[in-house]
Amino acid sequence: MLRLIRKLVRIESYLITLIFIGENIMSVISDFAAKQAAFNDRMDTAIADLQGDVKTLNDEIAKLQASSGAISAEDQALLDGLQTRAQGITDKLEALDALTPPPPPAA
Repeated sequence: MLRLIRKLVRIESYLITLIFIGENIMSVISDFAAKQAAFNDRMDTAIADLQGDVKTLNDEIAKLQASSGAISAEDQALLDGLQTRAQGITDKLEALDALTPPPPPAA
C-alpha cells in the first residue's frame, strides 16, 4: 500500500510539472502572437502608405502624359518630383523588406 502511495505521489508530481510546462508554452505562444499581431499592423500601415505613394506617382504621370508639345519648366519639375518620389518609395520598400522577419528555423 505504501508503495502505491509513493507511485501516486510521483505521478502527481509529474502531472504538476507537465501542467507548469504547458502553461509556460502557452504563455510563450501568447507573447509571440501579440508581437506578431503588432508587427502585422505595422506592415499593413506601411503597405497602405506605399499604395498612396504609387497612386500619387500615377496621377503625376497621367498629368505628364496629358501635356502636349515640348517639355515645359512645369513638366521638368514634375519629372524631377517623380524621380525624387520614386526614390522615396524605393527606400520605404527596402525598409519594409528589412522589417520582415526571417523564416523560423526548421524543427
